[in-house]
Amino acid sequence: MYRVLFAEDEMLVRLGMKNSIPWDEFDMELTAEADNGEDAYELFLKIRPDLVITDVRMDKMDGYELIQKIRAVDEECAILVVTCLDDFETIRKMIPYHIMGYILKASMNMDEIFEALNKVREYLIKIGRIGVNEKKEKLQPEEQIKEFLAGKTERLLWPGENRMKEMMIFSLEEEEQQKINELAMKLIRELIERQISDSILIETGDKGLCLFSEKQVEDFGRVSELMIRSIETFLGVHYKIKEGKRNKDENLKDWYHRLQRKSEDHIETIKCDKLIKDAVEYMHKNHEQSLTLNEISKIMGISPSYFSHLFKKVTGKNYIEYLNDIRLQEVKAELLVSDQNISVIAENHGFHNLEYFSRYFKKAVGISPAKWRQQNR
Repeated sequence: MYRVLFAEDEMLVRLGMKNSIPWDEFDMELTAEADNGEDAYELFLKIRPDLVITDVRMDKMDGYELIQKIRAVDEECAILVVTCLDDFETIRKMIPYHIMGYILKASMNMDEIFEALNKVREYLIKIGRIGVNEKKEKLQPEEQIKEFLAGKTERLLWPGENRMKEMMIFSLEEEEQQKINELAMKLIRELIERQISDSILIETGDKGLCLFSEKQVEDFGRVSELMIRSIETFLGVHYKIKEGKRNKDENLKDWYHRLQRKSEDHIETIKCDKLIKDAVEYMHKNHEQSLTLNEISKIMGISPSYFSHLFKKVTGKNYIEYLNDIRLQEVKAELLVSDQNISVIAENHGFHNLEYFSRYFKKAVGISPAKWRQQNR
């Protein structure tokens, strides 16, 4: 059932709408009433309704200010305005706040009210807003699982646990703002609820966890791809999804931790790849400098030994070998177009010892720099 808050300073109007509307036919319940905007806003914060029906002219805080305050904390809550004013300017001011409908007291009838409530219900269903009773039912297993995985409870009493045979863990690959993560989780929740009927979605810190039942496994790949594509399209960030089937006789916590380790290992690999990619880019731009291992590791913000280990792991070459290869390619490119002395060209590209350069060039290319220049010009 969707919660309704009714803010109206005329008692007869409140009583009339309260008792003449079959709220349950619209999956709604009139949860709270207020005769002024200030009380209405306090009630709004307390009950977080799905629909607010408000008058415009009220004591303490008028309907326009109430709507502004509501929209500052809830962009999705449906709002209907009931007023005696046929005032275009007032209605115009409310346009940015996404009002679902305007009902004039002087001419309103049940058909008009029912039509407005039907429109609100369709909107709430479309955006995936969960009514209070449904919310309790859906959140119960989620909260149980969160507490179980966090070690707050020793046993999981949720009866549907054994049905779940597939799991996905999704998390941002980049260090993004918390707001982006919240938007992404909101989008993921809507996609999951629309696409998969028998599933459980849990938010655990900066990660999300989704459990699928065995009968929904065939939809797994499609939903996974849809989530990644939607988040990239609407938010411009990339989420990594790590999936894994449940092993026979594996309990939920072991299953989760096994998949979480895989997800974290993958994200760590991506971070390492990006760090080395940034280092290589810096090496290309500054190859003419001495650029020792200590210097480059300091620039990248890690220890020389760890940088050396990562560099070899990602590129397959040690740091000095890779740097000299960059320098060698730059020297060869200039030898083709420049008549400058070979020693000057080598010096300009980071080979400050001519004897070492000559040996290195001949070992890498097979002939001396002078002969290579002669053969390739």
